[in-house]
Amino acid sequence: MRTLVLVRHAKAEATPSGPGGDHARTLVARGRRDAAALGEVLRDSGLLPDLAVVSTGARARQTLESMLGDDGVETWPTRRVYDGGLDGVMEAVREVPDHVEVLWVVGHEPVMSTTAWELADPERTGPALREAMSSGMPTATAAVLELEVPWSEVDLGCARLVGRHTGRGEESDG
Repeated sequence: MRTLVLVRHAKAEATPSGPGGDHARTLVARGRRDAAALGEVLRDSGLLPDLAVVSTGARARQTLESMLGDDGVETWPTRRVYDGGLDGVMEAVREVPDHVEVLWVVGHEPVMSTTAWELADPERTGPALREAMSSGMPTATAAVLELEVPWSEVDLGCARLVGRHTGRGEESDG
């Protein structure tokens, strides 16, 4: 059994403060707090990653850093998670080594919720979780999926959505 945790970055500034445009947007103070809280929720749920794949966008990288705190985890930054859409995320996941049991992918909306929605087999996912995911993912929110296939074989409908957690002070589902 493998676990895929898809994370939407935490609250970021509305407009970039310097050059670099959207790619350079950084977290606001609330975003750093929410990301740290989400990391704690996932850690307490036994979901510390063996590997983290992260968008090259500044706010996604900062979200991951805040989530991990002092935990040393191998990290693969990739532009595919920033602007490759569902296909980019799927390509990145399929490259993950077989020994990885828990994988975090930290990226952006609407791609993170779309990926969760498309990977989740509706027959194996509860209606409450499907409903929660149907309207997207707020900032500092994670969708947790279980897979019984190797990473290289991840495809649409291959997973079971088992949880949705947030670091925003709201209750978690699942």
